[in-house]
Amino acid sequence: MTGSLRWLLAAAFVVLFALLPSADDHQVALLKTRAWLLDDDGSPLAAALADGEAPVPALRSEILPPGPEAADLAEAFARTGREWARSHGRELDASAPPLRLELRVGDNGFQAALSAPDGTPVGEPLRYLKAPVEGEGSAGYYPNRSSLLPAFLAIVLAIITGRVIPSLLAGCLAGAFLYTNLSPTAGVAHLAVGIAWDRILTDSFNQEILGFVIFLFMTVGVMARSGGIQGMVAWVSRFAKGPVSTQLCSWAIGILVFFDDYSNCIITGSTMRPLTDRNGVSREKLAYIVDATAAPIAGISIFSTWVAYEVSMFALQLPEVTQADGITPFRQADGFAVFVQTLPFRFYCIFTIATVLLTILLRREFGPMLAAERRAHHQRKPVADDARPMVAEDLDRTEPPEGAPLLGRNAFLPILLLVTVTVYLVFRQGTATLAAEDPDALSLPLLERIPKILGGGESQRALFYASIGACALAVILATAQRILTIGDAMQSALRSAKSLGFAVIILVLAWSIGAVCKDLGTAQFLTAAFHGSFQPWLLPIVLFVTSALVAFSTGTSYGTMAILLPNVVVLAHVMGSEVPELGGVGLMILTIGAVLEGSIFGDHCSPISDTTVLSSVSTGCDHLHHVRTQAPYAVAVMVIATICGYLPAALLGPSYWPLSWALGLTAVVALLLIGGRDPRRDDAPR
Repeated sequence: MTGSLRWLLAAAFVVLFALLPSADDHQVALLKTRAWLLDDDGSPLAAALADGEAPVPALRSEILPPGPEAADLAEAFARTGREWARSHGRELDASAPPLRLELRVGDNGFQAALSAPDGTPVGEPLRYLKAPVEGEGSAGYYPNRSSLLPAFLAIVLAIITGRVIPSLLAGCLAGAFLYTNLSPTAGVAHLAVGIAWDRILTDSFNQEILGFVIFLFMTVGVMARSGGIQGMVAWVSRFAKGPVSTQLCSWAIGILVFFDDYSNCIITGSTMRPLTDRNGVSREKLAYIVDATAAPIAGISIFSTWVAYEVSMFALQLPEVTQADGITPFRQADGFAVFVQTLPFRFYCIFTIATVLLTILLRREFGPMLAAERRAHHQRKPVADDARPMVAEDLDRTEPPEGAPLLGRNAFLPILLLVTVTVYLVFRQGTATLAAEDPDALSLPLLERIPKILGGGESQRALFYASIGACALAVILATAQRILTIGDAMQSALRSAKSLGFAVIILVLAWSIGAVCKDLGTAQFLTAAFHGSFQPWLLPIVLFVTSALVAFSTGTSYGTMAILLPNVVVLAHVMGSEVPELGGVGLMILTIGAVLEGSIFGDHCSPISDTTVLSSVSTGCDHLHHVRTQAPYAVAVMVIATICGYLPAALLGPSYWPLSWALGLTAVVALLLIGGRDPRRDDAPR
């Protein structure tokens, strides 16, 4: 990327930052208070309702000063109380004296306080102030335009300088300074201790993900040193004899590993990298194939570790609305059925997966990816000269001892063990969790039961233990066949782990900047900024774009879903009921799909997303090169999903989704045929 283009792209982000509207104060108060009430750690509702046997009273709110927003806010908080009761398997007793929530919204912020039915305060009030007031005590950081600064700063600096770690670190420090009222000492302490140590490095989920990545790369190192990778490459080479067939094999593996996005990234990238290097495919293209078949396929697969989380984000609100007959209310148990109904409207995921396949079959690329593929094809350079790969070069140079047999089973069996043990542990843990929390769910039909099991299966822990087993098996196979000694195998494993140092730092910083954005309320600000009145048919489009911006800015699809989905069900159902062509249920399903898709867009292409980082790690691609070459495809598909997908489905009605599919896929083909070029041709315009 030329210097002028870098500055132009950076300027575009600055303009976008400046043009964002201000956030609605009442919406900020609603989002922050709702999160406070439902927080797993320290929820005042949990404290007020500690008696697990007693019925749950209703939650009544008083909004001060009264205004036109008061009725909507009061109803939203009443739904929040019912949602809490359902999520804890408790009965709501409307006849009991209600809990009382008092919310005061002013020019300088807001304060929320919860009281028991007898008037006794429950816990400490929630306070967020735009500017500190002397003598008023501590308050949280009020979400504002500055909440976007860490993510925007990291992205803009990365574009200008081409250096990921300093850019991410600068974004983290900027956010920490803002959170601590511009105190350098307190900001550094908050980032180093409060975030990096307390919330990232000591968090069991993050530890298990890091452990999984490290052990799996140790496994890859042993498999390569023992000749297993080379043997498997030789076996796959029977099907992948050139650039096209090699990319098709990579795409197919990405589709087949549909059950988890993390394992998808690592398995597909590390397995196919030697083969794509040999057959003239750039690391950037492999990283795109890996990234575009990780979150997108896991997000729409009904048997993945994602589906239960996705369903849980909107299922609790379903009893608030009625089915198509206008009389029968939905049940919380209908969540999976509603999820299945959203699948035809998952336009971004569907068009993304199709775009990858079409670029391979049509042999057409555009933008920076075209230059990368030309370099790989004509110069036989899968990695650019100025690249800083996410893994050290010594991992790529791991070769078996001279004369060692190249046995594909020495790689295939550890990978098979990884997949098998992961699936087994996920199902075992998920079944145990389901039996403890909801025994009746074990008698549900198979298609409804499996997603619930997957949701409670703690996939990151399963992947961690499975990767240890895979590493052990790779060592056993190599030493039992006398290809390597124990010392050689351990040295190869440690060398591979050492090569991940750069990647682990970036992954930790990506998690840290996500935590900083959470502290500053980045997601709440963006959501509140885009809140307003618009035509019902615009709702899916507005929320698709909003969720895409939130996910891109924060690097997390899960966090975006948690912010937006609970507010979608009732809103979409009410607005859709006003338009016969849409209907309440139709707009609700279309809008749920739109929020899920926007969330996945951000997770797919944000430079601070963990799956984007892992795609660069597994393929040994320069992270910024991966982001830069992938972004034009992701943005193009996002635009196509908006114009060809959600626009006709919203205007004509959800039943016209086949037309949206036809228009979208036609647009993708046209984009590639008209705007793309064959990277094998030197005479193509550069």
